[in-house]
Amino acid sequence: MKTRMFNRAVRSPPSSPVKAPERCPHCGSPKIAVKGRRLKKLETIRLYHCRACDRRFTPGPRALRNKTYPIGEILEALTDYNRGHSLEEVSRRLSSRYGHAVSPATISRWLSAHPGLTTYRRLRAQGRTLFSPPQLIRIVKLYHAQVYEFGYHRAKLAFVREGTLDDRRTGDTTFAPLADFLENVPRSCPHDLFRRDDGARASKLSRDFLGFDRLIVMEKRNTATDAAALIIPSVGSNHDRHPRLQRFMLANDSTTVAVEVPIWLREDDIAALEEKYRVTILPREPIDPACPAAGHKPRHITGHIDFLQARNGAIHILDYKPDARTNKPIAQLTIYALALTRLVPGLRLFDIKCAWFNENCYNEFFPRLLLPRPANDSRTSIQSWPPGKAR
Repeated sequence: MKTRMFNRAVRSPPSSPVKAPERCPHCGSPKIAVKGRRLKKLETIRLYHCRACDRRFTPGPRALRNKTYPIGEILEALTDYNRGHSLEEVSRRLSSRYGHAVSPATISRWLSAHPGLTTYRRLRAQGRTLFSPPQLIRIVKLYHAQVYEFGYHRAKLAFVREGTLDDRRTGDTTFAPLADFLENVPRSCPHDLFRRDDGARASKLSRDFLGFDRLIVMEKRNTATDAAALIIPSVGSNHDRHPRLQRFMLANDSTTVAVEVPIWLREDDIAALEEKYRVTILPREPIDPACPAAGHKPRHITGHIDFLQARNGAIHILDYKPDARTNKPIAQLTIYALALTRLVPGLRLFDIKCAWFNENCYNEFFPRLLLPRPANDSRTSIQSWPPGKAR
């Protein structure tokens, strides 16, 4: 009995699930190795040693190092609060789940420490009047080629309809049809189309139909990169990093209205876009190569948008890429933008911006600049499209 009690007393706290670092945070060298452990009050974290600068360090986001509580608990508290739970309710939920007390005052300090990543707080009170915490975010599993967790924020969509989501453009209801489209996706999405093997994936399309001589990419840092820098290093499993970032941004920022949004283009959509912009998006495959008169096989394109945002008078399509410096999904994002113009009534390519990002960079471009002017547009010079202003 005494032996069992002694073993229970010296048991180490659970290991932190933080992602193993690839480089030293001090000098950037990849010459790092595990060098022991550090026992904290509520978790055990690994220590690393850099052979280049001879320093020891712990992994994880800089903003959450040297904290008493594990990173996962802090992020869960931020999300629970923005989903509509009170500080006292969040405190009780965390204490019940993890077995130790977390005071409401501590949670309040965590919220104050990350104002840029929890911008939904300004809309939270209004959202609570519309939906309870369990109803606020709807998640639907889509069984396509693999399982996708399509999700949308019901309060944000209500604010899009009312024109109150963007405090700089109060009363602008231009994107109300987008809210209707997102809410109807579980019923209107042609799920069988995504399970077929004879279609094209947006991520695999050739970029030959785009005019890269007109491409302008603006590189910067913003809330998306800051959120990725906070979330990605805190998740140990590669499989979980992407959905964890999606869930955090959907619940906590004021602009992400949906994640894993399915898009599709059928034969009539592809033909209409090709005629409008005078390009070949997807080559036609003849039914019988020996008999061209027999026609071609019906084409279709499918894909899933990682993040869909509404901000600053535009719709933003975001794609998270861990290797964003070298992997540039420009054709994929342009197809997503074109698909939305076919799926959402009244949405113009002019209303859409695209970007791919990771923890270190955010690369944004205007998809309209990569395509010829529409055939029915009377203007003659693409340079006359102001890249930063709406028509």
